[in-house]
Amino acid sequence: MMGMVDYLGNERELLMIPGPTMVSPRVLRILAKPVLSHVSGEFVDGYVEALKLQNKLFGTEGTPFMLSGSGTLGMEAAIANLVERGEKVLCVENGFFGEKWAEIVEGHGGVVDRLRFEWGEALDLKRVEEKLSSNEYKAFTVEHVDTSTGIANRLDKVGELAKNTDALYIVDSVCGVGGMPVKMDEWNIDFCLTGSQKAIAAPPGTSMFCLNEKAWGAIENRKTPISDYYCNLTRWKPIMENPRGYFATPATGNVLGMLEALKMIHEEGLEARWRRHEVFSDAFKAGIEALGLGQFPAKGSEAHTLSVPKIPEGIDDADMRGLMRIKYGVIIAGGLGKLGGQTVRVGHMGNVTTNDITATLSALEMSLMELGYDMEPGSGVGAAEKILTTHMTEA
Repeated sequence: MMGMVDYLGNERELLMIPGPTMVSPRVLRILAKPVLSHVSGEFVDGYVEALKLQNKLFGTEGTPFMLSGSGTLGMEAAIANLVERGEKVLCVENGFFGEKWAEIVEGHGGVVDRLRFEWGEALDLKRVEEKLSSNEYKAFTVEHVDTSTGIANRLDKVGELAKNTDALYIVDSVCGVGGMPVKMDEWNIDFCLTGSQKAIAAPPGTSMFCLNEKAWGAIENRKTPISDYYCNLTRWKPIMENPRGYFATPATGNVLGMLEALKMIHEEGLEARWRRHEVFSDAFKAGIEALGLGQFPAKGSEAHTLSVPKIPEGIDDADMRGLMRIKYGVIIAGGLGKLGGQTVRVGHMGNVTTNDITATLSALEMSLMELGYDMEPGSGVGAAEKILTTHMTEA
């Protein structure tokens, strides 16, 4: 058995966590090229093209930013630039990452008002509407997909509420963009951010976000200067408009790798990509249901980019995940925060294939059986296959 374990660990593991996700060999080949000067024509032209494709991905004619950093940099950029000390921000929370916004707002001197829902509970739009109208908020924050719970919030429905308020609508779509519809301009989103390492399927290290004119107006009409230096978007905007300029050295390899990843997304087509993620999500969730495992997020509000199954009683999630990784070569993630030990998290986004879906469910089944879980072998895989064979031709 040890020989088998060693073999599986030799560059053959299947990474099925909710980010970072697997990166295409097309992107990896770009990253393997010699480092380019940040003022070379090849790099500058690539940066310009990548930013144009980013705008299409976000569904906006606003200003795109592609900077070195994680998705959290985008969160910080939103608050540091749009919110001044003493201004009120409504943080709409129904998971771990929704709660991060409050820390960032307070860190920049903003006044936090929290609208809390249970983790994994769908947003009550009536409560959101009432809260927005009850106070004068400079901004309000919403998670598109909270990767702690697997919940997906209806950005379009919240966007209808945003029409009736002066508050800036800020969205964290780190686990949404590239795998689920995001239409910034159509849905009245003023600032939207994502990270490179999720459904876009590029390496970690690139923060991407877009701002519309309303958001820029808030920056230009500030009464106090932006206190951040690197995160000051007025310093970066001229570079995004003309990448031949210089403010700080860009991650040249990551930007060109991102360009290749964005090309792949648009070659597939956004609608087709969103549909593929929906089918994979339906298939995986059908497999989980067939195994008798509950889902954590509210039914009907599940994300298409990941699943968060509950752990069966009597099964240790660390033992199960360990078997999946060591014996079957499939890596999934444990529960986050207060869901630790109660759930696992499986990413099925980006470059994931039908083979990856069935292999992950198979590894899950075999690990559960080995730990004594009572189930019919192949039931989860079979349920997924029914959906995959029926719907993948449509995707």
